[in-house]
Amino acid sequence: MVVNTSTYLGPSLPVEDLTWQQARAYCSALTAQQSALGNVPLGYEYRLPTEAEWEYACRAGSTTEFNNGLDLFCNQARFGYSQHSNSSCGVLVSSGTVPVGSYAPNAFGLYDMHGNVWEWCLDSYAAYSSAAVTDPFTTGGGFRVVRGGSWLNISSVCRSAVRYVSVPSASAGFFGFRVVLAPALAP
Repeated sequence: MVVNTSTYLGPSLPVEDLTWQQARAYCSALTAQQSALGNVPLGYEYRLPTEAEWEYACRAGSTTEFNNGLDLFCNQARFGYSQHSNSSCGVLVSSGTVPVGSYAPNAFGLYDMHGNVWEWCLDSYAAYSSAAVTDPFTTGGGFRVVRGGSWLNISSVCRSAVRYVSVPSASAGFFGFRVVLAPALAP
């Protein structure tokens, strides 16, 4: 059984304050449940997105710093301070997350790709290669990647390309996750 460890509880709030291992355990349990019902195609699983999948989903076809343009303002995502308007977004350390869907979705219909919670990715952390790569996926390292920024961050940290690393055993009220149904991969 997977237990919700969130600091901020509510029916529409993102699950947070969980480790990479706990997020993976949830995905495994969901895969088992849905496979038993015949809802998972052969060779697929519910899992965390790779970094490449996460960024593709976040950008939603855009080429700008944010999926909605060059700037990020307080009325567009849950984060602490907008450098683009030089203003506080009214987020206090005790504030926490907001319900998923509180802000407009990106062009793919996905909510909260910027801010609210950092989202665990399947990949291990490694420096980017200088060579051109398509759909990179890094395995074997001791650190894991999180993307998207959180409710505590400034707007520049919430950019589509920003990546942060953490040990997979870390948990906090600003670490969450997103589930994808995709081809099975071994981290």
